Amino acid sequence: MLRIKGIYDGQKVVLTEPVTLPSNTAVEVIITDPENSAEQLYHQRLLKLGLIKERPAAPVDTTPYTPVEVSGSPLSQTIIEERR
Repeated sequence: MLRIKGIYDGQKVVLTEPVTLPSNTAVEVIITDPENSAEQLYHQRLLKLGLIKERPAAPVDTTPYTPVEVSGSPLSQTIIEERR
């Protein structure tokens, strides 16, 4: 499989790199979503390989994690003490 990128100019797909193909060569165009194209391609590949049956409906939450400061002894120490 040969992967060539291109840009749609409103009428046709213009390739962004040179390629030599015989006339009437069948090609497949995959439209990618610029926001999560890598994720879409990943799921498409898993589907094609039969590793998953359907693409997950909801995207994974990628909200940055901000730790919460707690006063007193460390939480891990409190858990250990309560288990005794």
